Amino acid sequence: MDDQLQGLAGASGTDYVIADHERLWPTLEGLPKDADQALLACRQGRALMFQGERGVFVLSLRAGHNPGTLEAFVLLALASRHGAFDHAEPAVLTIARDLGATTVAFRSVRRGWARRLGAAWKPRADGTEFWRWINGR
Repeated sequence: MDDQLQGLAGASGTDYVIADHERLWPTLEGLPKDADQALLACRQGRALMFQGERGVFVLSLRAGHNPGTLEAFVLLALASRHGAFDHAEPAVLTIARDLGATTVAFRSVRRGWARRLGAAWKPRADGTEFWRWINGR
């Protein structure tokens, strides 16, 4: 675990802490081509970066698909260890719930996510975005 993470209380009781995006960003490797959008959202105060021992994710809020609801959108997720998705998913759901979101979504151009995700996740029409209810409806 990163020495700077030890002893810190995580966001919403998870083991992911809100990270200083300006400090952490230059240390990240394997960033996708559109990662600069996530950094810009952090700089503009429209997203937060979370860091845990298995990786980093950037989370923003946007209008949900149902009137009056919010959706937490994962702008970026980077794994530093195997099993990062399985480890981060409960943390993302918990943090999103505490932020008032009813759904969580992410977009990926990588193929194979539909097979990797559990039954709670549904593809949107374009097939590159996936979403789920936070409370598993």
